[in-house]
Amino acid sequence: MNTTQAREIPIEKVLQNLGCEPTKCNETESWYLSPFRIEKTASFKLNRKINRWFDHGEQVGGNVIDFVIQKFGFNVTEALTYLEKFDTLFSFQKQISEVPIKESNTNQIEKIIPIQHFALLQYLESRHIKFYKNIEQLKEVHYIINDKKYFGIGFQNNSQGWEIRSKYAKICLKKKDITLIRNGSQILRVYEGFFDYLSFQQIWNNLPMEESDSLILNSVALVEKNTSILQNYKIIELFLDNDEAGDKYTKLISTQFPGAKDGRITYSECKDLNEFLDKKTCLKE
Repeated sequence: MNTTQAREIPIEKVLQNLGCEPTKCNETESWYLSPFRIEKTASFKLNRKINRWFDHGEQVGGNVIDFVIQKFGFNVTEALTYLEKFDTLFSFQKQISEVPIKESNTNQIEKIIPIQHFALLQYLESRHIKFYKNIEQLKEVHYIINDKKYFGIGFQNNSQGWEIRSKYAKICLKKKDITLIRNGSQILRVYEGFFDYLSFQQIWNNLPMEESDSLILNSVALVEKNTSILQNYKIIELFLDNDEAGDKYTKLISTQFPGAKDGRITYSECKDLNEFLDKKTCLKE
């Protein structure tokens, strides 16, 4: 474990493991009796939103690594070793591959449930996604690869495959395919990935907009195989990434469907819709 990974571990979980429970809480902060000394009035403040702590009695604070060092007198290496067990508690493993993983005797989906695990909820929050509970394609997926158990946020495609995302995972279980969400509209909005789709719902949630069908590509490489879908719509709005691939496929679709609108003008200074949502959220805060 490196320091970047360790800083993502919630201080709240480390405190719970030490038997510390908050005496009072609000939306973003929790107060504890100091874990560094005996006291009657809580002076240890935890900001859960930014995962930072401050002890008013000691006049010290910091991130989760600083907390472990302060509590146990560890050096950084010892602190990282101590924090490794909390990463195991979350059952996260590093997964980088985007290659679809087919089910076999050693690779299989174990269970599919509504999103409820703390680590996945925290991951959604870190990407500023709040409106997701009514999206039926979005689930918590537990799966096994080479006899090791993992879990992540799953988004189902039209071939019953799953795009899996977490702090460490970016893979596809079973067959890679698009996800088409129909609402009986003559408007089609096209997104590169499902976090772009979720970000769009978040950004324009309170604005008066016509309901549309949604095409989530799950990979821009699937555009050319699915252009026939676009023929069924009067209005097409494109929300691909601001990169070379996004340029290529926005141009390809616009050439075949001259009326298609390039929605990227809205987030021209950002890589994608999720980065745009992140900046909008940070400005509000």
